[in-house]
Amino acid sequence: MNYPRLGLAAISALITFFAWGFLTEGWLLRKDFAVSAALYRTSDLQIKFMPFGLASVLVALLAAVVIYARWCGATSGAASGLQFGILMGIFVACIHPISNLITMNMDVKLGLEIAVSNAVGWVLAGLVIGLVYRPPMP
Repeated sequence: MNYPRLGLAAISALITFFAWGFLTEGWLLRKDFAVSAALYRTSDLQIKFMPFGLASVLVALLAAVVIYARWCGATSGAASGLQFGILMGIFVACIHPISNLITMNMDVKLGLEIAVSNAVGWVLAGLVIGLVYRPPMP
């Protein structure tokens, strides 16, 4: 594995994932969170816990990059990154947001929007991982 590229791919994917999250959940869907406001921390508390959130997503993306590096073999690029991102997007959307929709008293529209937002975020992260990660030369 190409360790410097693993780190670079994870950090690039982190930036992409958070930019997408800010655009969608922080801006476009912001009003939809009001219906389920009792489920979430206040903005002040969210900011307080943000470093923990950044660290946990970085660890998840590092794990994803290692999985991708093992999965892609000697070939890496946009197509394999997109395929990986689609698989991860489906996996993540079905595990986390959909299970939250089932177990929490969340507005259905919001739950589905979060699921789609997370799936697209992982597709974008996978694409970036595929573009940034390069296997070591044989």
